[in-house]
Amino acid sequence: MQLEPKDVLATLFPSAEGQDVTSAALAPRAPVAVVSAPLPGDARDLQQGRRRYLALGERSRHDIAACFDRDLASRRLGGLPAGTDPLEAYFAAPAGMRPSPNPFFDEEWYLEANGDVCEAVERGEVHSGFVHFVDYGLREGRPPNPAMALSLGEAPPGSPLAASAFDAEAYMALFPVVRRFIDSFPIVDSFTFYQLFGQRMGHTPLNAHRNAADLFEAVLLNEFDHAYYAATYLNADAGPHEALAHYRDIGARSGNNPNPDFDEMWYRTFYGDVNAAFKAGDIKSGYHHYVMSGKSEHRRPKHDLSYALECRMAGVTQPQLIQRAEDIERRMEAIPCRVVPGEPRTWFCLPTLNPDISFGGYKAVFELIKATARTGRRIGIFITDDPVVGTDYFAHRERDRELVSVVTQAAYVNRKASPSISITPDDTFVVYSVWDGYVVQPFLRKTWAKRFLLLAQEHESIFYECGSTRALTDEAYRLDHVPLYNSRFLSKYFRAREIGPFADVGSGRGRTAPREGRDFFVFEHVPTRLKLQPTRDRETRTLALYARPEMHAARNLFELAYLALRRLCAEGLFDERWRFVGLGSLRQDHVLPLSPGHQLEMVQKMPLEAYERFMGSIDVGVSLMLAPHPSVVPFEFAATGAVVVTNTYENRSERDLQGVCRNIVPCQPTLEGVEAALRTAVIRAEDFETRARQRLVLPDLSWAQTFDGLFLDAVYGSLTGHQPVRMAAE
Repeated sequence: MQLEPKDVLATLFPSAEGQDVTSAALAPRAPVAVVSAPLPGDARDLQQGRRRYLALGERSRHDIAACFDRDLASRRLGGLPAGTDPLEAYFAAPAGMRPSPNPFFDEEWYLEANGDVCEAVERGEVHSGFVHFVDYGLREGRPPNPAMALSLGEAPPGSPLAASAFDAEAYMALFPVVRRFIDSFPIVDSFTFYQLFGQRMGHTPLNAHRNAADLFEAVLLNEFDHAYYAATYLNADAGPHEALAHYRDIGARSGNNPNPDFDEMWYRTFYGDVNAAFKAGDIKSGYHHYVMSGKSEHRRPKHDLSYALECRMAGVTQPQLIQRAEDIERRMEAIPCRVVPGEPRTWFCLPTLNPDISFGGYKAVFELIKATARTGRRIGIFITDDPVVGTDYFAHRERDRELVSVVTQAAYVNRKASPSISITPDDTFVVYSVWDGYVVQPFLRKTWAKRFLLLAQEHESIFYECGSTRALTDEAYRLDHVPLYNSRFLSKYFRAREIGPFADVGSGRGRTAPREGRDFFVFEHVPTRLKLQPTRDRETRTLALYARPEMHAARNLFELAYLALRRLCAEGLFDERWRFVGLGSLRQDHVLPLSPGHQLEMVQKMPLEAYERFMGSIDVGVSLMLAPHPSVVPFEFAATGAVVVTNTYENRSERDLQGVCRNIVPCQPTLEGVEAALRTAVIRAEDFETRARQRLVLPDLSWAQTFDGLFLDAVYGSLTGHQPVRMAAE
């Protein structure tokens, strides 16, 4: 016979705290349909609901309001106009449209289980089952949900515990359902719950005067395994009384286990609060704590590797790589292709077509798409990794109307939704992400062009931790392709690392050195050209930080810049004249503290005119990038005449960066390096004349000139080994 307290609801719902305990939790039947018809929302309906509520007695109104969860009711009623009182809307709702406004009450089940209440609701004598329960059913001992009904039995014989001997806190600790019930129905206390329901649920509350010890002793007598204890700590011949006496007098404090299912020393040492309580003499042993409260707190009685690891390092035991294997397989999978006659297309393989990210690398590919269309080539858009199908949202949000026209007139295929892709033997493929090199391999086997064009704007392997994804990314660069590098810095990196067309050169395998204009191409990203009016001799100073605190942008080293600014503000480097503005965050505008007198204003977006005025006011710009591509931002900052802090990398030395602009202060990508560069930049920011003289002058080059027709002919001709005839449309 088990003497430990039983909590039937906790058994049925071991993690039900804060959740609805309704019939939907017990069976997969549909919940009450409470939002399928129009709900009260006009003034007359709400006035009627208010009159119904006010017609109730004062005590009834008080109790209903106390048990009425307004947020839950608002969600369940749904579609309420702003400012509507959910309580009035609930009382205005017609019969059959009155959902439970309490997470512990099941309206549908209560009416089914209590026919008299259901009839009263149908006659209009009571508004709902919930109202009946609050006014009458609770004090009659009617259960509010099916889970609780299952736990009720007959009250045990004998006199119930008197209120003066009732330990409310201990009772709620032993039986968590009591606290959950009282949280939902605060019009009763724990002793009232015990009288109405607890006795019938088999609860044995602790006597406030004496029976906490009695309960532990009863459980110990029931759970103590004398044969195990004797064999483990005494000798096999020791009798039950001798073993139990040894445990009470010596074993419990010495760390002995009362049975094989409880590990005293593990429990005591793993749970720091238990260990502290034991050392302070507040508990007799870890097992004492487990019986009195640990079990109801869902603590483990002995070592469980997964549980122990999760307690210390949440998520560490999750087999996430199994799912990743599935994701990798799907990401590399092509769709069937059909070869058909017709005019050739240039297919642009894009992970997504999202107008909300049409900046950075996507800006370059969108300009390449437009330039390709201007040469008369027919365009295809092949979306490889986005379940959102179609171009409607893109057309709605994108402001570049030429781009919208090209995209909406292009052939469109979505790898996740389209059954197949139709291609001609003369089609060519432009890949935005090297991963899609895998996807186009089956297509290249059916076209004259056996290589794809990779718009290489970063060494994508750096995006992944060491593992299968990175290994496959590295391998993708060995697929036959022609890279179109965004910046000389990046092509220099690929050459030094012998990646892509530079692999195996000079290794004795017969590969000749790749030649620019045949085996690879390079372009420089066109910076945003602003109408700047730099101001001099201003009373204020502005530091602009390219601040991207999102995890996907970790290579921008936000933490280093933020911590360096906080340190230097605390040090007093920046006086009250300095303003700090963070650009590039994807969240709405907000503020991050730097010191008691300074803050970082995180700005998501500015209107063009305001942005031009702001850029003209920058004194110091900070843009970091722990990646081969330096990004465009440092050079856009330098074009304003600001002193710019940016970091070096293996393909761009201090000399390289200062060769671009003398206003750049290169630094090592370390906390100390960024701090030192900022100290230098603050001093140099005061020399307006030198800043203006050394300001970076951007080349007067447009995207149309960057991707002109002759350049694109050479690029696309490299895929097939010949220079194509220019299209008539050009």
